[in-house]
Amino acid sequence: MRIIFLGTAAAVSTSNRDNTSILLDDLLIDCPGNVFGKMKKVGYDPLKLQGVLITHGHIDHIYGLPSLIEMLRLSGRKKPLTVYVGQHFYELTRYCLEIYDLLNPEKGFEIMLKSISYEEQLLFKNSSISVFAFPVRHSVPNLGLKIQSFQSTVVYTSDTEPCEDLVKFFSDAELLIHESTCSYLYTRRMEGHSCAEDVARLAQFSNVKTLCLVHLGPEIDSKETDLVDELKQYFLGKILIPNDLDRIII
Repeated sequence: MRIIFLGTAAAVSTSNRDNTSILLDDLLIDCPGNVFGKMKKVGYDPLKLQGVLITHGHIDHIYGLPSLIEMLRLSGRKKPLTVYVGQHFYELTRYCLEIYDLLNPEKGFEIMLKSISYEEQLLFKNSSISVFAFPVRHSVPNLGLKIQSFQSTVVYTSDTEPCEDLVKFFSDAELLIHESTCSYLYTRRMEGHSCAEDVARLAQFSNVKTLCLVHLGPEIDSKETDLVDELKQYFLGKILIPNDLDRIII
């Protein structure tokens, strides 16, 4: 399983970090700006994408989708592309794509827009991985993801408050990728989001092997070393705060 962090920032990007987006093997998770160019930069051919999954409809997770589809069309893609989006934002997404006539297969390739309910379910499966969705606690309906391969389990929360109901999904994961918009060291807690210290406590309770923090608020940017040192008192495993374009192989 290959995980590339195309972006690691929260809704407000910084000079070092763009909005959070993850390339998981051939599946793109969320689609802010210029993910096409970032995939090219890390040596991945965007035409190989098997699907795009939008966890929720907040602008920093979806605004680059029309641009990505147009770039794929201009680059010669002919194979259909499935776009998974939560049912709460399905019509908004459809409208956004229709504005630019991107749902017309005669313009390039077919976009199969699939509405997702907010419940535990299998979303995507190929010969290498299975991707399961589960509801999280955000300010709007949102989905977290549990990805399983033959060797390992990875959990990605997307945007969520810390919630004990999620512990069952975290349990014994090799890697927990958790949003950490806030930290008590630098800012107050925000509704619908998590402070890094609370995340570390949940990861320790869930017996997670490695904790990876993304969706970082601008107050945390450039203070990563101090934050990791702070979190070591709550979590005894490995702590990662990736930079944009970093990768993990599991």
